[in-house]
Amino acid sequence: MNIAMVDDQADDLQAAESFFREHLAEKFSEVAPAVRIDTFSNPEKFLSEFEQDKYDLLILDIFMKPLNGIQVAQIVRGKDSDVFIIFLTNSGEYILDGYKVFAVGYFLKPIAENVTQFTKTFGYIFPRLLANQKRVTVPVKLGDVFGDVSILHKNICYVDIGEYHRPCIHLTDQNISSFMSYEEIFDALKDDERFLECYHRIIVNMDFIKSMVDEDFVLTDGTRIPISRRKSKDAKLKYMSHLINTRFC
Repeated sequence: MNIAMVDDQADDLQAAESFFREHLAEKFSEVAPAVRIDTFSNPEKFLSEFEQDKYDLLILDIFMKPLNGIQVAQIVRGKDSDVFIIFLTNSGEYILDGYKVFAVGYFLKPIAENVTQFTKTFGYIFPRLLANQKRVTVPVKLGDVFGDVSILHKNICYVDIGEYHRPCIHLTDQNISSFMSYEEIFDALKDDERFLECYHRIIVNMDFIKSMVDEDFVLTDGTRIPISRRKSKDAKLKYMSHLINTRFC
């Protein structure tokens, strides 16, 4: 997992990084060694090195020069729509502006004096970051060769049954027909709360649901996923719960 922290106040940046590392070591010791934290005291230098998919989380101070945190986030969003953004701020005055760039929360400065607020926000964000690291390995046929493909959970839009009664995994950029059974794929995904079996042998990633129309889920690309009558009540409740749990802190 890669994290970037950007703050033009060197003392604040060092203090935030130290607190962050200590919290990871204390609360998430198993994964802490795999977390890389890059720090930047110049927002323009950060932007010159930023590229899509380089970081999983950005922690941006709001009050920076020559670009403030909101401006940095706007530029970032032009390159990467998925990276999580958290703002560092001395007050909540500009937090609503953060919603415009789809920030997922904020930390009050100094973090060491606002531990309760930090713990609440980080406790909400970090499990989602860990979930985005999850993968499922599926056997596929590539030409005349059989092999395994490792797929990030977050890139799976939905799973259904395709040709030859094989599971088809619909990703954000391609579809993969697997020699894994549907039951095996279901078992691999069932503990990830983003996934919902809303119809017989159809699993949908709720992160990709745009709306509900009649008895269908409509995905962000316009695909309609049916909701079975038998599963309708439970599926809709789980989707509403997902919406609530993925809102801003």
